[in-house]
Amino acid sequence: MGVVVVEARGLGLRTSRGWVFRGVDLAVKAGELHAIVGAPGSGRTSLLLALANRFPTSEGQLELRAAAALGQVAGVHEPDPELTVAEHISERLSLLGRRADRAGPTALRPGAAGELPAAEIADKAETESQAEAESQAEGQAEVEGQAEAEADAEVEGQAEVEDQAGGGGRGAPDRRSTGRRGFFGYGTVGGRPAGRRGSPRQGRREAVAAVIEGAGLGTDVPLDPASRGRDLTPVQRQILGLVLATLAGPGLILADDIDAGTDGADRALLWDLLGRLTDRGIAVVVTAREVEAHAPSIVHRLGPPETAVAVGAAADQDTEVN
Repeated sequence: MGVVVVEARGLGLRTSRGWVFRGVDLAVKAGELHAIVGAPGSGRTSLLLALANRFPTSEGQLELRAAAALGQVAGVHEPDPELTVAEHISERLSLLGRRADRAGPTALRPGAAGELPAAEIADKAETESQAEAESQAEGQAEVEGQAEAEADAEVEGQAEVEDQAGGGGRGAPDRRSTGRRGFFGYGTVGGRPAGRRGSPRQGRREAVAAVIEGAGLGTDVPLDPASRGRDLTPVQRQILGLVLATLAGPGLILADDIDAGTDGADRALLWDLLGRLTDRGIAVVVTAREVEAHAPSIVHRLGPPETAVAVGAAADQDTEVN
């Protein structure tokens, strides 16, 4: 039996327009997948945010016993349209790195002894590739330095000949190499990638792949590190949200409208990825219009707040929670 990470008892939200949801009783345990199902406007997003302790409620009690992280929630928590996938991950790891300096590293899976945190996984992949890139860069720089020395000697000799002939030769252009570091620290020499594995594109792909695999989502996730937030498909936005949510090692992940804008194959992939997260002991709560038949989730169907009666959640059966 898993430990309860979030529990609601008689939870309700009332606005000037009336009740959004009311009488919600549910308990989510570690390693469980819960789906709040309802039509748009049924209050499912408000309930999801309330369970994450990100939205005020009017009545009832909420106990959140683990760190909660939001995935994709349109209009509230979604990808920046201008940042690439790699930049989103790099930015999040940077923020977590500053917190880790104060609070210590956090494991991806709660209580997983000896498991590398996501930041360490990414740093390890980055450090190894960066070391190789720097070695290649040094070798390339040495070769270029020798070539430049030969070219300079040739130019000086040519200039001397031209001076003797009265031609007034010109000096050679400055071809000194320069270095530059990107988000994941991969260098370039003379404006060119420092070797195949040291190229910025390859470096980003390897670092992003390491983070996704370390998050427990596998190696078959369709995310291009160079894609910007504005160009992501609905399923890619959801997947990026899940990846980012895992980085702090939460005990609970919540995502909204998991099936919005997706087809059958996309929905099957998303439910499979959610299952992989629960396999790692993470509790997951999502909202959806419907749940895939094969999805091993506990379903809570939202009904009219003034008529529905909420009952406790039980595995493998639907629960009406308004």
